[in-house]
Amino acid sequence: MNGRPAPWTTPSSETIVEDRWIHVRADTCEDVSGRRIAPFYVLEYGDWISVLALDENDDAILVEEYRHGAGIVAMGTIGGGVEPGESPRDAAARELLEETGFVSEALIELGATWANFGNHTNRVHHFLARRCRRIGEQTLDDSEAIAVHVLSLEGLGDHLSQSYHQLTWYKAMDWLRR
Repeated sequence: MNGRPAPWTTPSSETIVEDRWIHVRADTCEDVSGRRIAPFYVLEYGDWISVLALDENDDAILVEEYRHGAGIVAMGTIGGGVEPGESPRDAAARELLEETGFVSEALIELGATWANFGNHTNRVHHFLARRCRRIGEQTLDDSEAIAVHVLSLEGLGDHLSQSYHQLTWYKAMDWLRR
């Protein structure tokens, strides 16, 4: 056994793309053996939230939208980005209202995981929203077209194709079984 891996050093870093959607940098890295790893691309994102929302009957409130990266229309949990200066909890409540028109009586934090710690800098904060009720219409961004669905909670994980949406469902199911 060679022992525990050590962090790389970063002698230089260059921003490749920076706009309102993405920040990509190219790092020149060196490991403890002196090997050079370059370029190593890092995507700098703000944190994300993922919310499994349940209505007053404990049915799941899901969103369906087109996902251009995969070229598919997919069902998922309520999600979005945490704005600068905003707490993940406030972002979860905001996204729930914006995407669905629902509010929650009980927003439960389920922990955070790395989105993709290989080359992303952000985490996903998972939430369970209980006793949700509709108080208005969706208030979507100009680029969003989202359908809202209410489905049974049981077996819901089979309808979720994004890994962190499934993880939110698993974490919520674990919390509900306690």
